Amino acid sequence: MSNQYERFIVRKPMLVNELPDHDFSQAIPYPVLMGKELVPEAKAWALYLFIKEITQELKDMAIGTDRATPHKHAFDEMYLMIGEEKAITFEVMMGNETYRVDTPAAVYIPKGTPHAIRPVDATVGKSGGLIPVCLNGEYITLPVDDAG
Repeated sequence: MSNQYERFIVRKPMLVNELPDHDFSQAIPYPVLMGKELVPEAKAWALYLFIKEITQELKDMAIGTDRATPHKHAFDEMYLMIGEEKAITFEVMMGNETYRVDTPAAVYIPKGTPHAIRPVDATVGKSGGLIPVCLNGEYITLPVDDAG
């Protein structure tokens, strides 16, 4: 049996202690599922944040979290909001527009689009989370200038 593709399978996430332009200290370390560090050929980067059961304490902690600093990327990005229906409601800022998005859902962010995301509500007892996927193999942010 050939193991030609074994190197493309990540069986254990890589834990990182920080993520540029994000301050979700209660979720550290971040479990990175895919990226160039794990699979050198990867043209995608992804981590996951998942809550098996949302408690009132976790809800209060998450809702008090500031959103990520508005930033942009030189590549496309997706946010996969996973979990039970309406487990978590996210506020998604893209450009000058803001949207509320409930799990399960997905948001596509074209390269160069200023954006930020944060949880704004959660349902106690449900399960949910977030998987950001960067379509370049690593997570690199760019500042948003005043012109957007």
